[in-house]
Amino acid sequence: MIQNNMTQETLIDDDYEELWIVILNTKGRYELSKNQARLVQEAIAHGERGAIMFKTFAIPIPYVAEFYLEKRFLKGAKQLPARASEQPYKPIPKEEWERIKKEVYDKIGIGVRMTK
Repeated sequence: MIQNNMTQETLIDDDYEELWIVILNTKGRYELSKNQARLVQEAIAHGERGAIMFKTFAIPIPYVAEFYLEKRFLKGAKQLPARASEQPYKPIPKEEWERIKKEVYDKIGIGVRMTK
């Protein structure tokens, strides 16, 4: 049963990408992907004292001051397309609003109230 739960969690976790931040004592700041962050987590958990070498940079484990998850988001195929998102709000021009308000007030039998 435990293995089944772990498998389900792993499948759900595979749908997400993560952005991790590492800040060093030497004021260096690095952004890591989910896989890179897992390597750093394992090194810290095992008490390693060396550096982890990536293609374009290295993170010296003894100098890690902060290590945290910045954001978690769905991978590209799982995201909603841009057209499915709500359009930005555009207010009605004041003249058109006054015309609509006058029509409604005339239909319900109330005189038009003045607005500032």
